[in-house]
Amino acid sequence: MKIYYWCPFLTNIATIKSVLRSAKSILKNDKIKNIYEVTVLNSSGEWDFQKKKSFKLKIKDLYPFSFYRFLPKEGFFQSRISFLIIFFFNFFPLIFKIKKEKPKYLIVHLLTILPIILSPLISKNTKIILRISGLPKLTMLRILTWKLFSNYIYKVTAPTQKTLELLKKSKIFDQKKIILLRDPAIDKNEILKNKFNKLPKKFRNKKFILSIGRLTNQKNFEFLIKMFAKYKKVIKADYLLIIGDGEEKFKLQKVINYLNCENSIFLLGFQKNVYNYLNRCQTFISVAEYEDPGFSLLEAAYLKKKIITSLVDSGPIDMKKNGNLCYFFDFNDEKSFLRAVKNSKNKNIKKIKDAQLYADKFSILSHKYNLKKILI
Repeated sequence: MKIYYWCPFLTNIATIKSVLRSAKSILKNDKIKNIYEVTVLNSSGEWDFQKKKSFKLKIKDLYPFSFYRFLPKEGFFQSRISFLIIFFFNFFPLIFKIKKEKPKYLIVHLLTILPIILSPLISKNTKIILRISGLPKLTMLRILTWKLFSNYIYKVTAPTQKTLELLKKSKIFDQKKIILLRDPAIDKNEILKNKFNKLPKKFRNKKFILSIGRLTNQKNFEFLIKMFAKYKKVIKADYLLIIGDGEEKFKLQKVINYLNCENSIFLLGFQKNVYNYLNRCQTFISVAEYEDPGFSLLEAAYLKKKIITSLVDSGPIDMKKNGNLCYFFDFNDEKSFLRAVKNSKNKNIKKIKDAQLYADKFSILSHKYNLKKILI
């Protein structure tokens, strides 16, 4: 059975891990029967890094040469230009590849508009699964596109209960097509392998608060930096560490410098291994405008960390509904944030244990089980 994944990307985001873990989960324990042939389509060379990996997963180029390194990657308008380039360059190659090789399933993640508008041409022998990544904004253009091509979409999967409810309420797709399929956020083997790796000397034996995410406006790190600078004595931590890269890096560093916090707040950039930081942090904090589901939130929960998070769509709201699993505060609200920090001082063992059990629902094994129910 041929299964293709379509997921063009520009920068390091959680969806990349989600695609790789999902694809590899299908192949796991399939060495004897060889039922599945899983392929990730390479739209511009973004998946070149995976070609040398010793795994059964295949990477197939849609274009004869790689132009990924030439694409602008940071900024709203620059990224939109890059996605337009990918769209036009892959329009015919995607048609030809699918019609020629006839995979049974095409699972689409990012830049889904291209395979969706091509669906009347490619869905005859291939079932298209629209994998929603993050809480979708139901703009008029998106609603219109989805409605026009909904008959050619086999299934639509949502990563959280909140997104599932939103899609069903919108009545864009047939209700029977919409399915809850949680992201494979928790790789237990990877966590176990990397969580004990040494930290840089500066941070060893120190108390630090941790936050992880792209340095974008949506992640709201400026608010966190200001709160840490103002309430450092209340938080009782030596450092605030922020892992991630993005277009707001220089802006955030200016804020840190202005607050004279260069020795207590550090932007660590992209880190290949975050589990050693997560394993040793005092508390994990998310101040984002939305998380769906929030990989770092789930990884922190699995590692039994206290979590302080803004109560926003949709991951945090799901965690609230599933047992008040974190210390929540109202988005961008200073008083509410401070109250959550103070409440977190009283360690709640049940809250931490329940959060870990919730995170386990997002494991690779759980994802594999539910995905294979779709791949009939």
